[in-house]
Amino acid sequence: VLHARLSGCGGILEAISHFGFLGPLGVDSELRDLQIKGKADLVMVYHRLPYEEVEQDGKVIRRPPSSPNGILPTLLSFFAGDQQGSWVAWSIHDPRRREGFEVHTKVDAERYPNLVAARVALTKEDVDVFYKRFSKEAFWPTLHTFWERAVFREEDWAVFLKVNRLFAERTAAEAAQGAVVWLHDYNLWMVPAFLRPLRPDLNIAFFHHTYFPSADVFNVLPWRREIIGSLLQCDYIGFHIPRQAENFVDVVRGVAPLEVVEETGCAPRYLTYGCAVGLERMATRIKVHGREIGLGAHPVGLDVDRVQQVLDSEVCQEQITMLRKELEGIRVVLSVERLDYTKGTYAKLLAFEALLEAHPELIGKVSLITICVPAAREMTIYAELLGQIEQAVGRINGRFSRVGWTPVQFFYRAVPFDQLVAYYLMADVMWITPLRDGLNLVAKEYVATQGLCGGAGVLVLSEFAGAAAELHGALLTNPHDPHDLRDGLYIGLTLGRAEREARLRELFGVVQHNDIRRWGDEFLQAVRGVHREALEHSDEVA
Repeated sequence: VLHARLSGCGGILEAISHFGFLGPLGVDSELRDLQIKGKADLVMVYHRLPYEEVEQDGKVIRRPPSSPNGILPTLLSFFAGDQQGSWVAWSIHDPRRREGFEVHTKVDAERYPNLVAARVALTKEDVDVFYKRFSKEAFWPTLHTFWERAVFREEDWAVFLKVNRLFAERTAAEAAQGAVVWLHDYNLWMVPAFLRPLRPDLNIAFFHHTYFPSADVFNVLPWRREIIGSLLQCDYIGFHIPRQAENFVDVVRGVAPLEVVEETGCAPRYLTYGCAVGLERMATRIKVHGREIGLGAHPVGLDVDRVQQVLDSEVCQEQITMLRKELEGIRVVLSVERLDYTKGTYAKLLAFEALLEAHPELIGKVSLITICVPAAREMTIYAELLGQIEQAVGRINGRFSRVGWTPVQFFYRAVPFDQLVAYYLMADVMWITPLRDGLNLVAKEYVATQGLCGGAGVLVLSEFAGAAAELHGALLTNPHDPHDLRDGLYIGLTLGRAEREARLRELFGVVQHNDIRRWGDEFLQAVRGVHREALEHSDEVA
């Protein structure tokens, strides 16, 4: 039965057995018995803990997350009140040290009294290989269609399988009978393959936060059959937009016989044409080897109330006052992104340089503020890109600077969210031009800030960002076309106020309605709906 479940999905059993992670049948009987002890009706499986762990004076201190990650508080909110739950994530542990490893810790006894963090012990080397090297050097470039940059190492894949197996075992031990297990992103692709035979009773859901590419790109991965075979063990798989879900369907077609059981139209919520990631119809239910899997589009939303709280804060107001003085008389184009070749930062700088060449009347009147968040120090693959960006900034400023005016202000550091919101408010144009992006929450943060303050800012957005399919009212641009990139920015700078206000009203309506809470609720409703239908169908068959 187990082999039938995974057959046609790339020999995942053989691959797992080859690396010695499971026994001959793929199921450890001792682990299977742990389901009796499970208590959590909802198990969140995420690569990050819901708190930060820092070492002080030889002791591990837990504190609230310092980075402004809007998803963490949203996922935590499902455990408010009396909701019993478990949050599975890794924690670095050195087995050479004498102190024991604490698997279960409390998250927040007051706000989430019945939520525990179930920590998966990984060595620093495991994390470095699994997350910082393999995920970022093999999967990240492939997912974002930069497959020629990818580096595939079989020994790294073995570590990836090992880590996913540990996550699956911990999840199996945490879940109550029939619980919902919510897995997050490509780092945990292989968890379903290990989890399903351990706990066939579970309702396994997966949300893909990153872009999911077309079949001709994804199929470059040496382990595509194993990965797809694992994902097909889920009951429900969610993506940001319909295009990414359909890309997944096309990839599955190349791995196993597939039947589309149900599909739906994408309009009016999503663009169906005039956008690189637009799509008219998408599959919402597929059948592979007699097993049905639900699919859905769920673009992550924003916590608009949190943006309002930041706007009202003293720190943000002080930052706004300072920026108004410094930028008086200057029109501001703002760019905010991590240092990554997928973000198109270098191409954007070249386009801004071309804009000043083509429209000298803008010299002294428009400044580009680029906030580039550094990658982790271990990510040496970005060193060359940073050098290119810094050279371009220096060249542009050397060519066009005037006394009292600098064309490009480049900040290579993380900016606290309460200060970043002030920049959003001051920006006449938000210029977001990734070459490929799963969604892009920065675009929504800008729209929320401008909308809450009655602004008239313009969002110029790459049509290759997932958000482009959802954010009606944005000016779309092709970041792969230098002329379109330049001209799209010029249009954004020269739009009349009436059109700017109309576009922002439309954008803010989308962001306000489809907020982060709606994203989570709709995803879980879809997961539970698929599970109910499956149970009803099994009863009918019986």
